[in-house]
Amino acid sequence: MGGGKVTRPDFGLGQPDPGHPMTEFYTLVLEGLEQAESFALPGLYARFDPPAWPIEAHEARDWCSLSPVPREGFTQIVPPGRLRVLYSELRCTAAGAPSALVLTQEGTRTSCALRLLPPFLWPSEEETPAWPDCAMALTLTLGPRAVDLADANPAALARQLIENPEGKAWVQHPKLDRWLEAQGARWQKLWR
Repeated sequence: MGGGKVTRPDFGLGQPDPGHPMTEFYTLVLEGLEQAESFALPGLYARFDPPAWPIEAHEARDWCSLSPVPREGFTQIVPPGRLRVLYSELRCTAAGAPSALVLTQEGTRTSCALRLLPPFLWPSEEETPAWPDCAMALTLTLGPRAVDLADANPAALARQLIENPEGKAWVQHPKLDRWLEAQGARWQKLWR
């Protein structure tokens, strides 16, 4: 294995269902991480647009817009970067639906959940699984060519998903939580 990483065989609640349409993509990324030195992370930019009335500090998230790229009026919370992966594991529901990859950062052992989003909606009745308990979480939207590339050149697709920050967006980050807390407190103070 490259980079000294160990891919853990622990799959969380259940084993991955090979018939689930997303299992192939999660497996590609998991196998690609064995050879990769790091995983590209997007930036995190936020804008707080509070209403014209007082809100509770915990409601600040409801009035926040997020972006993985710089935009006018947005504040940089986290710059784009790379996560050096110590090890990774695939978490699945009891029914075998992949819910997220959990990437553990080298050095800090901080965990980051990565959920792959399909390029189109799969015909499925299952609900979106809960996020694993991690300090950070992000999504990676598969491009429209992902299905064809998975068949034609799976190694190239895995490299693209790992090395490119495109299609990735933060859902949760400790720095965002602190920033939102400060924005909510500031807004409350203005209404006192």
